[in-house]
Amino acid sequence: MNRVTSSELPVCRSPGRTLHLQLTLVLFALSGLFALEAWGPPLTTSQALPLHTVVQSSRTSSVYIGSVMAMLATFEDAGILPPEGTPQANRIIKAVIQFQSAFLKSEHPAIRQFFSDAHRATLGDHAEEVEAAFRLAGWSADTFEAVIAAGQQNNAWIADGISEGFREFNIGKQDFDLLAELYRQSNSAFSTKGTTFQQVYAQRRREMPGAKVD
Repeated sequence: MNRVTSSELPVCRSPGRTLHLQLTLVLFALSGLFALEAWGPPLTTSQALPLHTVVQSSRTSSVYIGSVMAMLATFEDAGILPPEGTPQANRIIKAVIQFQSAFLKSEHPAIRQFFSDAHRATLGDHAEEVEAAFRLAGWSADTFEAVIAAGQQNNAWIADGISEGFREFNIGKQDFDLLAELYRQSNSAFSTKGTTFQQVYAQRRREMPGAKVD
C-alpha cells in the first residue's frame, strides 16, 4: 500500500474557531466541488433534479453530512487534519464523502460484495446489524474499521470490477490509501492519550447533525 507521509498531512491549527464551525465552513466551502457528487455520481444537465426534490434530499441527508463531519472531527482530534482549503484537506473530504456515497448508493456487484464481506470478516454475527445501521446513519467506527481492514488485504484491489465500481464515484485506491493512513495515524495518536478511535468517533458523532435517527 502506498503510504501517505506525515508531511502530506499537516496538523490543523486554527485558533479562535470552534471545531463544529470550522468543519461546517469546510463542507460548505467545498459544496461547489462536491455537492452533486456527495451522495452519488455527478449528474449531467439533462439529469438535473427539480427544486422540490433537491430540497427534500437536503433535509434527509443531514444524517450523512453529520457522519462525515464526525469523521473529520475525529481526524482533527488526532491532530492530523490538514488546514481547511488546502489540496490535502480537499482530498480527505472528498474521500470520506465519496466512499460513504459509494457504499450507500452503488449497485455495482463488486462494491456491494466488498462491503458485505468487510463486515462479515470483522464483525461476524453483528455484520448485518452494523450494515443496516450504516444505511440509516452513514459512517460508524465499526463500518469504517471494517472497510479499512478489508481494503488492505493483498487481493482486495484485484477483485473483478472493484476499481471500476469505485471509479463511478470518482475515487480509487489512492483515495482509499489516504483514509487508511489517516486511520493508522489516528489510532497511534489516540493510544498515547489512553483512548480509541471508536470512543472518539462515537463522541463526535453525538455532537453532529443527524445524531439521532428515527
